[in-house]
Amino acid sequence: MRGFKLHRFGTLAWPGLVLIAGLLAGCSGDSKVLDYITPGKVPDTPVLEPGLFPANYKTEIVDYLRGTMTTRVRDAYIAQPVLKTMDKVPQYVTCVRYTSLDSKNQPVGSETKLAIFLGGRLMQYLPGDPQVCGGLAYQRFPELESLGPPRT
Repeated sequence: MRGFKLHRFGTLAWPGLVLIAGLLAGCSGDSKVLDYITPGKVPDTPVLEPGLFPANYKTEIVDYLRGTMTTRVRDAYIAQPVLKTMDKVPQYVTCVRYTSLDSKNQPVGSETKLAIFLGGRLMQYLPGDPQVCGGLAYQRFPELESLGPPRT
């Protein structure tokens, strides 16, 4: 058997082949793992619950605004999220009201913003809609008042 050196190569390759076979055998019980490693197969997307209550709605809004607030605010209020149909999908929405301050901490105007949640997570933060934001029960939102640039 001239030119055929399987014996020497095969001896070194056996431990690697056994390891690969063991890994594949261990994965064979969970088809979801195989979906990710099978070429051409796309795993199913997880099911999203659009109407899931946003348990951490205040924290999510503060985290979002932490990077975008350019002014300080006072008299901040937030409403408890309510389930509304937005674009034919039931979603939780809430509204945030506050008074913006200038660099001398003088009021420059009040704003109302609409926060839309999908699957319990903040998805959009838009200018307030009077039809959605009107009639909501607001409560103080001091966490928002602590954001913005330092006071001078």
